[in-house]
Amino acid sequence: METIKSLGLPNKRSAIKKVCLKDVNGNLKFEPKDNANIFKTFFSNLATELVSKLPVAPNIFSVLSTEIFYEKLDITRNDFHFREIDEDFLYKELISIDPNKASGLDGLSGRFLKDGAKILASPISQICNISIKLSAFPRECKIAKLIPLYKKGSHTDPKNYRPISLLPIISKLIEKIIHQQMQEYLDDNKILYKFQSGFRSNHSTDTCLSYLNDKILNGFGKGLLTGLVAIDLQKAFDTIDHCILIQKLALLGFSKKSQAWFKSYLSNRLFFVSLNGSLSEEGTITCGVPQGSILGPLLFLIYVNDMPQAVDSELYLYADDSCLVYQHKDLNVINEKLCVDFSKLCDSFVDNKLTIHFGEDKTKCIFFSGKSKLKKVGKLNISYKSMIIKQFPKITYLGGLLDQTMSGDIMALNVIRKVNCRLKFLYRKNTFLTSKLRRLLCNALIQPNFDYVCSAWYPNLAQNFKKRLVFTKQIYSKN
Repeated sequence: METIKSLGLPNKRSAIKKVCLKDVNGNLKFEPKDNANIFKTFFSNLATELVSKLPVAPNIFSVLSTEIFYEKLDITRNDFHFREIDEDFLYKELISIDPNKASGLDGLSGRFLKDGAKILASPISQICNISIKLSAFPRECKIAKLIPLYKKGSHTDPKNYRPISLLPIISKLIEKIIHQQMQEYLDDNKILYKFQSGFRSNHSTDTCLSYLNDKILNGFGKGLLTGLVAIDLQKAFDTIDHCILIQKLALLGFSKKSQAWFKSYLSNRLFFVSLNGSLSEEGTITCGVPQGSILGPLLFLIYVNDMPQAVDSELYLYADDSCLVYQHKDLNVINEKLCVDFSKLCDSFVDNKLTIHFGEDKTKCIFFSGKSKLKKVGKLNISYKSMIIKQFPKITYLGGLLDQTMSGDIMALNVIRKVNCRLKFLYRKNTFLTSKLRRLLCNALIQPNFDYVCSAWYPNLAQNFKKRLVFTKQIYSKN
């Protein structure tokens, strides 16, 4: 299992290992119930503590400024209402459920709902329609089961665990109905920001990196330098302010009844931490969108949809991963422009109760140039108040490795290294694998390395790197 995990497959045992945590006094706790409660307290306070540390909001990017922003974009905003659904629609949703889908605290499994679709379609469709009619989300559907999964670092520190949220499957059925209607409205009226690539159909990390790649390379062709600030937000989905979100929904044409439904959906949410068969005490969620939900990502896109109002530079987004880009022949002009726009963007984050991650080189900057100009220009000097943004000769953005000349070399070397490592493993196990199993493992563990955002880095490669990749792929294909 450890070997397979090292090749990129998840190790499910990490979720059920015995956990020992330190309490607030630094004492180790060994009982699952005690540790579940430590996790409960940590997860309950995480977002609120981040928000409490924010400086006083400058109130520059208020509801009024957002309304003016949307008016200038001439976005068509109709009075959006939810529509009730029929039994046939719900039946199709039930039979499409993954039978292995994990259940929430209600214990209703995917297998049970799928097998009982004919009988359950009528009562569940009535629950969905009553929810829409009364603008109320069922209380039982707002209770989550959190399972902590270890990430890295000390095993005794709760901050080194990621909470996986399991919601009742019926909750997700109601959410899916609302999501489909919202998505249709947003798409028909072209409301979502054009350079937002996260959680949208026909968009991906490949889309965002391709936008960025084209922008930088077109600048090279015009003799322009490109400055970029890659911005990392801390727990962005968890710190969303519910009142601000409802105000933004109103600005986009959501009716009073649909706003009331979302108020009910977001309020009074509870969770219990499940650890080694024990449940914690009840925890409450006062801000953020529900983790593990279907509506959460779309609501986040709406929340940050007005981010471009703060800047004149171009802004490329993949959900909460964003980068600020500006081009000019003079690096000093780029530096000045990015400083101004980055400061305004930081103010907008504070107004929206979002927190930038300045530590651990999370937010960073880089400039891109052709090789002939690279050594002739200086350095970027971007800051916000007392925070200096560190410049790097190469950065990782959305899993893609970008160097200052956009050659793609470091990405190609990374791909070759990973592929060779996994090929060696397959060669060592060759006698135990059938031809069919080898092909399956190659497709699962090796091919994705060639495919990932290849349109953003492969065309820029020098011929010698292209030949090395082709040679590596030939070896992989023979395997």
